[in-house]
Amino acid sequence: MTTSPAQKKRIVLVTGPPNNGRDEYITKALPELSKTRKIGYYHVFDNMIKIASGCGVPNLKRGSIFDISKAKLDEIRDKAFAQVIDQIQKSSNDIDIISTPSVFKTPIKVDYYDGIVEGLNIEIMRKLKPDLLVFFMDDLLAVRKRVNEDILTKNLGLELKDIAEWREISLQSAKDYVDEAKASEVPSDFMIFAKQHPISTFVDLLLGNKPRIYVSYHITGQNDFQDIGRLIGKLQRYFVVMDPYAIKDWQIVKEYDKAIEKNKNKIVMEVKTNGNATKERLSLKETEEAINLIRSQIVERDLEVIANVHATVVYHKSKTPSYGVMVEVFHSATTVQRPVYVLYPFKVRLSPFFEHYVKADNIIQGTGDVRVMEDTLVKKLVSEYPNWQTWSPP
Repeated sequence: MTTSPAQKKRIVLVTGPPNNGRDEYITKALPELSKTRKIGYYHVFDNMIKIASGCGVPNLKRGSIFDISKAKLDEIRDKAFAQVIDQIQKSSNDIDIISTPSVFKTPIKVDYYDGIVEGLNIEIMRKLKPDLLVFFMDDLLAVRKRVNEDILTKNLGLELKDIAEWREISLQSAKDYVDEAKASEVPSDFMIFAKQHPISTFVDLLLGNKPRIYVSYHITGQNDFQDIGRLIGKLQRYFVVMDPYAIKDWQIVKEYDKAIEKNKNKIVMEVKTNGNATKERLSLKETEEAINLIRSQIVERDLEVIANVHATVVYHKSKTPSYGVMVEVFHSATTVQRPVYVLYPFKVRLSPFFEHYVKADNIIQGTGDVRVMEDTLVKKLVSEYPNWQTWSPP
């Protein structure tokens, strides 16, 4: 059962693969968090720089970090985390935020023969005992762009599949800890969080005062998301809203399918990083090698998010059924047993197979003003969430 953490000191671990914009995003969120809470922020690499000189590495720099031996790097990392843990234990903060990458890709050489370095491992997570573990991620193409510009990774020759695999390894490390913690006396809350979510959503997630909801809606074949954007805006006043389209990896799938249909050998897509839009070009071969993993990650990620929210809300703006929406409803109602609410602005009822998994009282249906129906849905959610078995108020 997903519960809302009590109002006490919270330890929040924000991790994920590098080059996803994690620290830049957290830095933007800190002023908002600090308006109502005393916040501690620990960027682990800053501690590593301070620790390094006492370990015989006087000028540790990010660009040359893999020039030292793996054993020495592990020693510096472990001592840095020990320092962070000690600082947290002594702090009077309401929320302590630790930020560190989970897994690094490195040049394959002596000491780094497998090309993987753990920035974080399960032993460290056991010592940190985070109340909330946030796996932070951005669109694959945005990460690919940063990887190709980063001094640490630009010469590694990483392609889309490598970056998707990097994400997979990093996520599995986080999930292994959460799965272990579920059976312990100090379970850890968990959320996969996309960089394209508003800063206010991240702030609300860390404060832990609002229930979390997943918004399910048609994405395939849709170009106008104005209505869903309006509903999300209404919901955000009362809930932490997880939007699946905050990660745009589905665009890669769509553009790949178009390229196959039109016999093209390249894909051109717009990518936004740091507020700037650029055109990224992918060969069909590079995309093809990654496409199966991208498709599976889209499904697995959304189902994992649903497992860590308190309810699912479906905005069914199309009469045509959606495979994705149906799977998400089924997963919500059966596998993880979350309340499901549906807005369906049509006169004719939904399929009986769909209705089988949603309480009749939770379906807002009709042909009136859709904005009024949205308000009715929000009002119903606000009145009923205190009674959700998945939600415990702070």
